[in-house]
Parts: sequence; structure tokens; C-alpha cells
Amino acid sequence: MNEIKLLYKPENKPMSVAALVSGTGTNLVALYEEQRRLEKSGEKNYGRIEVVFTNVPNCKGAERAKEFGIPVVSLSSKSFFDILQKNPDNNEAREFYDAGAITLIEEVCKPDLVVLAGYRRRLGSIFIGRYEHRILNIYPGDITKTYLVRGVEAPIQALRAGENAIKCTVFLAREEERFGPAIIQSNQISLEGLKEEDIKEIEEKIRKEGEWIIYPFVVHHIIAKGIVGIDLEDNIYIDGIRMPKEGYQFKSNNLPTD
Repeated sequence: MNEIKLLYKPENKPMSVAALVSGTGTNLVALYEEQRRLEKSGEKNYGRIEVVFTNVPNCKGAERAKEFGIPVVSLSSKSFFDILQKNPDNNEAREFYDAGAITLIEEVCKPDLVVLAGYRRRLGSIFIGRYEHRILNIYPGDITKTYLVRGVEAPIQALRAGENAIKCTVFLAREEERFGPAIIQSNQISLEGLKEEDIKEIEEKIRKEGEWIIYPFVVHHIIAKGIVGIDLEDNIYIDGIRMPKEGYQFKSNNLPTD
């Protein structure tokens, strides 16, 4: 029988979360707002963001975290690689950088879960290995689509493929793969009447109707509850049920109500 390992086992206390940001931190805000709602409701098992790490000191996401009272640690990737005189994609230098990031994060907490909230650096083997099966990322598209290529926005690719709707996907990060196994996908987000030149409008629509809903949901309401598992073949399970390759299909009625 295939062994299923939980991503997190609840201990009747908040799950420790480290969030990594490089930009505006809008997903960080969504995660934090749901955290605060659950704290006020008296919930015991949810995710608590205990540290924010950034490779871009003073980015808006880091400033927002400080406003929320969340400890922020930073290591400028630009300065780091400039000092080493190494390309940011140099594997050996990346491992040194990631080791520094881990040290800074774990001086504050030992996270149960790492959430990439607009983090713009590729993680190396030392980071992925340290938090195996515990690093989440989100993509503003359906990661199972065969037409996806790097360097072109997901909605643009969807429109060019003739799609009239799009989903965003939360998945587990992997070292050698662009996308790890999908955990959850959003509702269908309509692209009807929208064109490539409307990309800014589309991206905002995807954030509002997809990312800002499913990211807090997956962190606080399924992983923190201890119902997400993975087997040796990278199949995802929720409440013991094996998910399809697209992951759990979110519906708006899944949202908790006060």
C-alpha cells in the first residue's frame, strides 16, 4: 500500500508559516487577513505568519509585513551576487544564498510551511531539501496545460490557445521542475471579452477571483487542518482521497462563513 505522508500534522496550535516575498506582497496580505479573522474567531488550527523573508529589502511586501508587526529578515540577492561576482543562476552561489536565507528565517522560527508570495528567485536543492513537501507556490494559470512556455504571461497563453476562462493553481515547489504537484485550483475565471492588451486588467481579475481566495484557503483551511497528504509518487490526497493531477477543484461554497 502506498504510504501517505501529511504535509502538516496539527498540534492544536497555529501552524508556523514563513512567507517569501520580492514585490508588492498582495498574496501576503490575503494570507494575513484570513489569519487575523481566524485568530479573532478563536480558531486553534490555522497558519500564523511568523516571519517574512525578502531578497529585495524595503520592497512593498516587506513594508506591509512590518506594518502588520511580522518580523522581516532580508538578504539582498543583487548585492549578494554582485559581491561574489557570480551570475544569479550560478548553482553553487545559489546554494550559498539559500543557506543564508534559511539561517535568517530559522533565527526567528522553524516554519512548518513556507509560502512563496511573489518570490522571484529560483530555489536551490538546499532550500527545497530543508522544507521538503512544505513549500507552496501559486501560478496564475492551469499548470496542467500542455501549451505553457516560460516567459509569456499565463493569461496571454490561455487567450492564444483559444481559452475563454482560466484557473490559477497552488502547487508544491520542486527543484528541477517548473511545477510540482497541484494541490488546488480556483474557480474558472472568465476571459470573455478580454484581449491580450487587457493583461493588467486580467491579472487583477485573477488575483481577486482566484489567488486571494485559494491561497488563504489552502494554507489555513486544509493544510493547517492536517488533511493534505502526499505519497511516494507525488500524488496529492485531501482527507484521504487521491486528487486528480489538477488538484482539488475549489468552489465558492467551500469558503467558511463567520
